[in-house]
Amino acid sequence: GTLWEKELETALTRCFNDTNKDEHLITLQKFTAKLKDGHARVWNRGSGRHVPPIQWEWIEDQLVITEVLDESLPLNLGDIVTHIDGKTAREFFNEVNSRISAGNQGLLNYRAKNLSRLGEKNSKMTITVDGTTIELVRSLQYNYEDTTIAIKENLYKPMGYDIYYLNLDDVPMDTINQLLPKLEKAKGIICDLRGYPNRNHEFISHLLKEKDTSMAWMRIPEIIYPDQERITGYQNEGWGMEAKKPYLGDKKVVFIVDGRAISYAESFMGFIEGYDLATIVGQPTAGTIGNINPFKLLDGFGVNWTGMKVFKHDGSMHHTVGILPDVYVERTIEGVKSGKDEFLEKAIEVIQSK
Repeated sequence: GTLWEKELETALTRCFNDTNKDEHLITLQKFTAKLKDGHARVWNRGSGRHVPPIQWEWIEDQLVITEVLDESLPLNLGDIVTHIDGKTAREFFNEVNSRISAGNQGLLNYRAKNLSRLGEKNSKMTITVDGTTIELVRSLQYNYEDTTIAIKENLYKPMGYDIYYLNLDDVPMDTINQLLPKLEKAKGIICDLRGYPNRNHEFISHLLKEKDTSMAWMRIPEIIYPDQERITGYQNEGWGMEAKKPYLGDKKVVFIVDGRAISYAESFMGFIEGYDLATIVGQPTAGTIGNINPFKLLDGFGVNWTGMKVFKHDGSMHHTVGILPDVYVERTIEGVKSGKDEFLEKAIEVIQSK
């Protein structure tokens, strides 16, 4: 386990050498990274929130350009970045990763591809692609909701082959309710949860055959002694979902997930996995669930961490594990170059092959 007294000593020593807010932010990030808790985020109101007009991702063990938002840049989708600011891409990301608290690789990679681009407005970074050095300017305001998934421009979409697509990131429950007659006629339903649901978890009710009886997956510690010692017990909680008509659980239902699906998304997916309501396609979810404890520090800093004990519906560990897919999908460089959504393609394939 982590030797916290030693980690505190390291962080305190570092903070005496910090000369500005940015350096202190990094000290706090490195300290909390050791928690391996995806809810453990350090933030500061004044830190740089701008990015260059590109997005990248580690694919096939290479750092690959996955989006280019400035046509004047000599970059193409699928280009491989070998160096950043004079370091190898791997060295650069190792430093970025040391500042991220994440329970598993999927969330770490998702956070890293964003944190690695962040900085002050109009600050510069250099990258090397194919032996050529290119200067990038952090000209764009970072958008937390930023996604490079084309299909998610739709709230929902009939896909042909009697398949309906639902973007659970954005589609409100009212819209799903209006779509129910169409979903009832569909052969297959693809639910995209590469993200965070838009208060639409009632959709689960239409996949349940009978009432949800799993009422102890969330557990709130009952603390009466200082320093969380001798916890007297836990208050057990669940969602108590009802089964609702129309019943859609007899359809070929597929959920698409990846490492960015965190917290509420994983509570949602806990039902899909626990009651086996659909085929899960993609990558493991973030392994981070339960309400957060937010804590304010001096000078505009704040830190959050997980504040509740949450299990899978079968009572096994969720923290750092996440929801595991039935069918794993990896992005490929070829897929990036050709603009494919390999996760969506696999979801369609699963429905057609059933």
